[in-house]
Amino acid sequence: MCTVSIVPTVDGCRLMCNRDERRTRAAGRPPRVRPTDTSWVVYPEDPVSGGTWVGVNGDGLVVALLNRTAPAAARRTAPRSRGTIVPLLLSCASIPQAVQAYETLDVRQFEPFRLVMVQRGAVAVADPTYPATQAASLTSPMMFTSSSLGDALVEPPRRELFERLVLAAGDWLHGQARFHRHRWTSRPEISVNMAREDAATVSRTTIDVTSSTIDLAYESLPGQLATAPAAA
Repeated sequence: MCTVSIVPTVDGCRLMCNRDERRTRAAGRPPRVRPTDTSWVVYPEDPVSGGTWVGVNGDGLVVALLNRTAPAAARRTAPRSRGTIVPLLLSCASIPQAVQAYETLDVRQFEPFRLVMVQRGAVAVADPTYPATQAASLTSPMMFTSSSLGDALVEPPRRELFERLVLAAGDWLHGQARFHRHRWTSRPEISVNMAREDAATVSRTTIDVTSSTIDLAYESLPGQLATAPAAA
């Protein structure tokens, strides 16, 4: 369960990711830099799978994974954790290489997911439901979201909010920050900054990539209450 948005900047992009999890799940470990054979990667770690939901490498490749909630009749348990996919793709130097690595996966080994791959001015989305995966130019803000309540339930209101706060705003980055902190007082369970009795938004990750810099900021949000005040 996540909400991911991407905003193009003058010479790169900013990706923000809200991670939603059950309150009983162990808290994520803060990001740390890990060396690779050719570069480095940095990402927060899920202590259950040892994997992650979002990260970036030294080549400026950003990868985020969202769970997909299938209809109840189509749900299944799978032997491999989706959290292992992002570190695999972050070992690649470019989006085309990451797409090739994705295409070697046996997606039947995983529960449903969607991948978002960004590298400065390019973006690609991979979803086992759709066979074609192609990179495109990142020319305007994009948003992806999911929820265990049902993707179809939360996407329309969150997308309308994204269009109002981000796409219609003069300052996309300011609007993006507002979007990821927003909570409806009367609808906290479907909000971007989500809270309900059994689950909540537990962290927020911001990744900035430019032609000369790569930065990751991680904000842990432990103990959120369903009665928390709404964002402005």
